Amino acid sequence: MRQASQLLKKLTRKQADPCLYTYPFSVQSLVVHFAIVLALRAKHRPSRELTQLGYRLVNVDRNENLREWYLKVNPYGRVPTLTYSGLPSPLTDALSIVYWICDQCPSLLPKAHQTEICRLLSQLHEALDRYGAANPTVDDLLTNHDITPSHRQALEYKRDCQRKQRELVSMNLSDGQSMTAQSIAFLNEIVELREKYSKGGTWIFGDKVGPTVLDAHVVPFVTRLDDIHLDDLVPDQLRKYAQKIRRLPLGKEAMGQRPTVWDASLGPIDEIRL
Repeated sequence: MRQASQLLKKLTRKQADPCLYTYPFSVQSLVVHFAIVLALRAKHRPSRELTQLGYRLVNVDRNENLREWYLKVNPYGRVPTLTYSGLPSPLTDALSIVYWICDQCPSLLPKAHQTEICRLLSQLHEALDRYGAANPTVDDLLTNHDITPSHRQALEYKRDCQRKQRELVSMNLSDGQSMTAQSIAFLNEIVELREKYSKGGTWIFGDKVGPTVLDAHVVPFVTRLDDIHLDDLVPDQLRKYAQKIRRLPLGKEAMGQRPTVWDASLGPIDEIRL
């Protein structure tokens, strides 16, 4: 069995170091998973830390990301989170985790394209953060008089972070670019990069360069837009590009053959294999 397949089948290793806390229907988690698979399948062997990475499911559908134990891991209550004894503190946002993965496998962030990749990743993650800026469940939980004082304090911190994020989103929207416009601009830039570099190849920067961390983002993002019926935002060539990669062995390892949005036909989330 391939190394990547073996790693992604480790649903829970609570004592793993490093450990990725994840949720399989979060776009941010999906891009991290995709980057890990690309790193494990890269020509040059990835770091020992990456090959020993373990996983722990955080069932956002059941608000496990708002439980006291998880807010101690990630005070922002977000997924994914990376804990590792070799880091001064956990990585509590997807983009930081992605760059950690690139440190373990530098070929995912080729120097010739590093500036434009980093700019586009920042642009996409800003859009993703806008979509997830509010969670009314936090306020509901704070009305519960049975929670511990420490849990209440953690939830209040999460609530304050959400309010600041909403204010930032409102400020950005007032600057003139909506979430939809930002997504369209991002996808159009990807089309331009493929036309410039790919020349009919599989990957954004062409088959000579091979897969990069930008591919690991675009495929899950395009798939999610299709799954939530926003496919009219996706240029046809990007849809075909994403579908092609999802049919590859590494695409199946990274995202499985399931949609990016949970529904009851998929069975209990706790039983889904990452």
